[in-house]
Amino acid sequence: MKIALVVSERATCRRHSVGAIIVKDKVILATGYNGAPKGAKDCLELGCLRDKLGIPSGQRNEICRAAHAEQNAIIQSAGGLGSTNGATMYCTHSPCNV
Repeated sequence: MKIALVVSERATCRRHSVGAIIVKDKVILATGYNGAPKGAKDCLELGCLRDKLGIPSGQRNEICRAAHAEQNAIIQSAGGLGSTNGATMYCTHSPCNV
């Protein structure tokens, strides 16, 4: 979990910093944090759309430009060190319902 917390420090969301790691047999297969997808401008650069629209935290998550930490870890694992079958994901926050 300590590593997931360190990964969360890279988050580009202005509201929450979330980190996730995928581990199998004590080997980290992938990491992820919440932020814009690779190649896209993030909220630190453009500002938070939900803040600009006055949307409270936890509402209207579908208009957020960021990918979730869990999503980014899974995407990263696709080009990673091996199969994630039987792996465990550790995340600094409970997965949301989006």
